[in-house]
Amino acid sequence: MTARASRGQPLSLRLALLLSAAVLGVLLVTGIAVNRLVSRSLTEELTAVQRDRITLVAQQLDGIDLSVPRTRRAVEVVLQRVARPVNGRAELRGGDGTLLAAAGNVPASAPTDTVEEPVPGAAGWVLTIEVPRAEQPFLRVFNTTLIVAGVLAVGALMLVSTLLSDRLTRPLRGVAAAARRLGAGDLGSRAAGGADRESAELADAFNAMAERLQRSEELRRRAASDMAHDLATPATVLESQLQAMVDGIIPADTEQLERARAAATAMSGIIVQLRDLVDAEAATLQRSATPTPVSALVREAARALEPLFAERQVRLEVSDAPDLPVLADPLQAGRGLRNVLTNAAQHSPAEGRVTVGATTDGTSVVIRVADQGPGIPEQDVPHVFERFYRADRARSHAEPGPGARSGSGIGLTIARELVRANGGEVWVEQTGPAGTTFAISLPRA
Repeated sequence: MTARASRGQPLSLRLALLLSAAVLGVLLVTGIAVNRLVSRSLTEELTAVQRDRITLVAQQLDGIDLSVPRTRRAVEVVLQRVARPVNGRAELRGGDGTLLAAAGNVPASAPTDTVEEPVPGAAGWVLTIEVPRAEQPFLRVFNTTLIVAGVLAVGALMLVSTLLSDRLTRPLRGVAAAARRLGAGDLGSRAAGGADRESAELADAFNAMAERLQRSEELRRRAASDMAHDLATPATVLESQLQAMVDGIIPADTEQLERARAAATAMSGIIVQLRDLVDAEAATLQRSATPTPVSALVREAARALEPLFAERQVRLEVSDAPDLPVLADPLQAGRGLRNVLTNAAQHSPAEGRVTVGATTDGTSVVIRVADQGPGIPEQDVPHVFERFYRADRARSHAEPGPGARSGSGIGLTIARELVRANGGEVWVEQTGPAGTTFAISLPRA
């Protein structure tokens, strides 16, 4: 495994940590909110209870004379009974703040709450009670319980989320493994998605890419073999002719030189087509779109291919095309149309006929090229525009006829690239034993 492939944390671990962090945050916010709510509610409840208690005591002190020793001791006993149950301190003070009676003590450094109640009928007497905050022990227990529960919940969530995340990311790891196998040269490598839609779509996309790559590689190998065969024959003829003339076996006359020239021309034609394919793939950057009458495109293409049709003994019929302008580069669009016409001529029988015409559907102009060849096998139709693809039936038919030539398998590819570069499309409209019709659509100006 490369360093790039192993870089970073596993997705399952990151998902588990993310979920755990989210739950921990929720628990923390919830704990703080509950703490404040419970503290406020408990304080209000205890304060109300204490106020009711000292209000009752204050009413009992109405009219009491503290100068009598027995009365003072009785008041102190009452205050003791009030302070002892709450572990606090109760005080009775005069209007000038003088301490008249007191009972109980508050633990040192403990936070306290104080409740005051005036004594009715007395000149400014105030009864107070100071008690420790009773919610503190409760909140300590509550917080401890919350922390323990949070730790256990996060631990359990980490375990469960790790297992679930591992299961959810297993299809992704499967796609990655398939991609590594594909990168290592196993073109038959495929991925299986999971039950979720996303991983299934990812696996389908990967498999479609792998199939295209596998087919492209098969076509490349086939094209390399075909190109080697197509180049080897004229190269062998040329070498043999030249060697024979050098050795004096045959005379270096016009006939022999013409044969050598024909072999060189055949090799040059194949090389030119490969260069044309490269140019066609960059046609979008090179095009200069101008309004061009479709009738002019059709006439120019027919005129340029007259020698080929004569050589093939195929009749080319041009129907009246509407005098409508298309927005395209005339050189690129014309080359694409010529390639489709060339394909029709090569796959038509001697004494056959190829017709070309154009119609409009309002937003575009459609040029149709129909031949009388044997048709394209159904399994080959989706691939006729792939580079280096050649249907065997079409090749076997084309080769025996007059002026027959073996196609390189890139003529229709060049046509498609040129037409698409000008905002159009080319497709097989219909095919069968009576012939094939190709359609070229170009945008109207």
